[in-house]
Amino acid sequence: MSDAFILYIDRLKGGAVQKLGIILSPEFFDIHESDLVFQDPVEVSGEAYLAEEELVIHLSASTVARMPCSICNQMLPCSLAIKNFYHTEQLSSIKTGLFDLREPLREALLTELPKTIECPGGCKERETIAPFLKKHPEAPNTPDALDTYFPFSDLKYP
Repeated sequence: MSDAFILYIDRLKGGAVQKLGIILSPEFFDIHESDLVFQDPVEVSGEAYLAEEELVIHLSASTVARMPCSICNQMLPCSLAIKNFYHTEQLSSIKTGLFDLREPLREALLTELPKTIECPGGCKERETIAPFLKKHPEAPNTPDALDTYFPFSDLKYP
């Protein structure tokens, strides 16, 4: 367990605030996939303090992930940033007096990942695969739209 992730609860008693300003190696994500790569450091800033019987962590963090374009599979950078992220933890659940910040930070950043990304300005390979993509109905009167069932279409709203 790296000290960069550890918050010492006893140091926060009496109204103390611990400022956080750390740069973390991307290895803390512990992701070993070919379609999701972290190479850039994670910049974290924020503070931790106690409020009543809870540890409160207020963070901002940013990094860059690399993911394949959903059309051409070229690896592209994807900026990840969380601002004003809050995490609270009951002091009674922190048995050792040490809180490891790794999991809440990791989860917060990973939830910011988009499902897919595409080359900036639109992938040029889209034209190549266009004939293989299903076309969506343009107007509600098309035969495809008439076969669709809308169970709540007859409801009247006030």
